[in-house]
Amino acid sequence: MLVSLYIATSIDGHIAGRDGGLDWLPAIPLEGEDYGYAAYYASIDALVMGRSTYTQVCGMGDWPYAGKQTHVYTHGQLQTGRDDVACTDLPPAQLLARLQAAGHRKVWLMGGANTVRQWLEDGLVDEIILTLVPVVLGEGVPLFSGVPFSRWQLASSRQFADGLVQLHYLKS
Repeated sequence: MLVSLYIATSIDGHIAGRDGGLDWLPAIPLEGEDYGYAAYYASIDALVMGRSTYTQVCGMGDWPYAGKQTHVYTHGQLQTGRDDVACTDLPPAQLLARLQAAGHRKVWLMGGANTVRQWLEDGLVDEIILTLVPVVLGEGVPLFSGVPFSRWQLASSRQFADGLVQLHYLKS
């Protein structure tokens, strides 16, 4: 079972603005460039995200992850109306064991910051694919605030014509 964090950040390490917004992300990507997203998405069979991330995704229109089992961390009830979206408050290791028992091979740890922190604290993340967007937000939601020290090895890097840089790290 592989747990993969695939996420975009500003160059100062924020995944959302002060208000939690994502309006700083490029609205119009390079024509014909998906930054490796299609291949990545085809490689995963489940997603894990926090409640705020789920709300952000739902606010963007139709559910983009149809057919992929999604687990949303929440302490309350969440009416999704979807068979492929489930709520959870399980500790990360227990959720991972459940996903593995269900036959999942690769999980996209989508965010947000608290969910990422919990999975990193438990040492459950195997790879980080970080796409740096060439903006400095100065404030907002930092990706790695409060996470413990860990070592990672750079597996690859890609630079795109619009200034985005994608870094692929594997756990050492």
